[in-house]
Amino acid sequence: MERDERLKVIQIVGNARIGGVAAFLLNYFRHTDISKYRFDFVTYGKCGFDEKVHEIDPTSKIFYIPSFSRHPLRAMRALKKIYRSEDYAAVHSHMTTLSAFALPPAAGARIPVRICHSHSAFDKNSDHYLFKKLLRPFAAKKATALAACSRHAAENLFGKRADEAVILPNAIPAEKFYCSQAEHELRKAEFGFTGRTALFVGRFVYQKNLFFLLEAFALARKKREMTLVLVGGGADEEGLRKRAKELGAEESVRFVPPCDPAPYYKAADVFALPSRYEGLGMVAIEAQAAGLPCLLSDVVPAEAGTSGTCRFLPARTHSDAEAWAEALAKDSPRTQNAREAIENAGYDIAKEAHRLTDLYDLLLRNGQ
Repeated sequence: MERDERLKVIQIVGNARIGGVAAFLLNYFRHTDISKYRFDFVTYGKCGFDEKVHEIDPTSKIFYIPSFSRHPLRAMRALKKIYRSEDYAAVHSHMTTLSAFALPPAAGARIPVRICHSHSAFDKNSDHYLFKKLLRPFAAKKATALAACSRHAAENLFGKRADEAVILPNAIPAEKFYCSQAEHELRKAEFGFTGRTALFVGRFVYQKNLFFLLEAFALARKKREMTLVLVGGGADEEGLRKRAKELGAEESVRFVPPCDPAPYYKAADVFALPSRYEGLGMVAIEAQAAGLPCLLSDVVPAEAGTSGTCRFLPARTHSDAEAWAEALAKDSPRTQNAREAIENAGYDIAKEAHRLTDLYDLLLRNGQ
């Protein structure tokens, strides 16, 4: 067999079924020179991510390991074997605090470049807060370089070392999201959305605070005809369906399984992200590329606001829900200069994709 002389980078993803990390990697990978680089991936199990990877590079290897949070020692032993199976130039851990488990085996395998990447932020209101707080001092202990999706995410994980982190923007394939007023009206009619349409895209989990959004939406419906579209899936879905029924809003709430969200961004009138914590919020960038005004919780980093049409509001109490209801129901203009705003903020992957491999080249040159 012909020897593969490309630079090999192994990407530690974990749960690749849905979420910003998988989208981030696929966006950059699609623009990577696969004649020079081979990306391999480590995930928790087979899913649609695998097919998308092999559409880009059929030679990429995908390895499966146990969950770090459930079986850390078994996962580390599995990683040790994987790291030693190839001559990897770099390991890039996208596991935030769980990098505390992903990077020590890489150091043991003497992989020269070991990157700890912070993709999110957390505080005392976060799920598994004590576990994350315990792991935080060890997350980057075996890293030779630091990266983050935003300044906020860097400060949250790396503390005094935040200035060392390279900010890699969660750049998107912006062209697919740009939307004219005519296309917006066409998409809305195509889906049959009635009244003012609010949209959420992401995982149905504690972090995203969707029960709060349902409460705010139920209040907004008292002010005008509205539709709420929830695109994604996750552990909270059954509870959300039940709560929508309790609020008498089940006929106005649409649950859409994980899919390409671009048509839904184009059909909606406002985007909502009421998260309890976020590293950046890639979906807010996608929404703004489609021209949507955005209502974001006050824990979403300011870097997520590129268009001048974002409002940042607290999302904790009943009075907060009333403020969200007012904002959801209020008419607000679509962004007229979405392309300019996205490109100027550095979120168009067509223009930013070189940043990832430029980082690898720099670190390998410097022997970090």
